[in-house]
Amino acid sequence: MALNWFTELPSRVVKNFSVLEVLFNKHFVAAKKFRKISIHLMACKQGEQESLGEYIKRFNEKSLEIPNLEDSVAFAALMLGLKPIKFKFNIQNTEVSSF
Repeated sequence: MALNWFTELPSRVVKNFSVLEVLFNKHFVAAKKFRKISIHLMACKQGEQESLGEYIKRFNEKSLEIPNLEDSVAFAALMLGLKPIKFKFNIQNTEVSSF
């Protein structure tokens, strides 16, 4: 992909490596991997047919991708993603000391 992009550049547009770097970054910025933040965890929802154990395993894997994740944020995201089941209502009424 990069080679095709490079060969289609107008001739003499790349005068030095700095110009090439800027052009490359502008063109391929969509492919850049961004650091995950806690808001990404809010999108983790329990699937309709997913068991509680499967959901918690997947949630934990996603939470490990987020540096410095606070327990309170992780807990809020976990609760938000749970299907409305008895477990969810029981845990909401129980004081949690740590995640």
